[in-house]
Amino acid sequence: MEQNTIEKCKSPCIYEELAGEFKLISVREIGKDVVLNLSIRSLTTKPKQVNVDIKASSVLYTKKEIHELLKESKTICVPGCEGTEVPVVITYAMYEDLLTADNSIEVTAVCTCEPYDGLLIIETNVVLDNPKFEIKLNKKVNVDKPVEVDIIFTNPLDKEVSNIVVTAEGSGLLKDPVSVTMHSVKPKETVTIPIIIKPYKAGLKHLLVDFTTNKFQNAKGYLEIEVHEAK
Repeated sequence: MEQNTIEKCKSPCIYEELAGEFKLISVREIGKDVVLNLSIRSLTTKPKQVNVDIKASSVLYTKKEIHELLKESKTICVPGCEGTEVPVVITYAMYEDLLTADNSIEVTAVCTCEPYDGLLIIETNVVLDNPKFEIKLNKKVNVDKPVEVDIIFTNPLDKEVSNIVVTAEGSGLLKDPVSVTMHSVKPKETVTIPIIIKPYKAGLKHLLVDFTTNKFQNAKGYLEIEVHEAK
């Protein structure tokens, strides 16, 4: 969610002269650079020189800051009654090992402009999507009969992923969660990770799968499975 924070100030106030917002122009995918445009508009005919301190941090869902990813200062010239856009780039190398399990990045710009009083604070939150994987089942499923489910993953990153842990669970399908580990997957490589389930109840069930590596955490997927009575 993006928001502008207005600081109390004496007249003339900065928020009567300027407005701003962040615009995300890149995809929200882990492994890709996060690219935003910071747009600052003059609300009057007077041109302005705006000093901007920009900061990006990995945060929890509570907005508690965990790691600082980017910190930079810029001076932006804004024509009267017009807007100026400045790119803000958070490269994958900046955040690849510093994200929380929430995949959330908070970006803040603090703007000052003489002779106006106060601060204009512009904020946005970018939540990145985990890589996808496929859950595949090719056989009819019966109660008390073991069956293999395949987890198919193609590494979309330009880096090798390692310390892979795949965990499956599902009421009626598994009495306890089952975890399978794998050492590593090279960039663009596709792997198939088999998991054996032994259903114990008939009916429509849901297999829930969690996929975690050293580069991303808790990617989720599920598969509906119709379990038939044993014959």
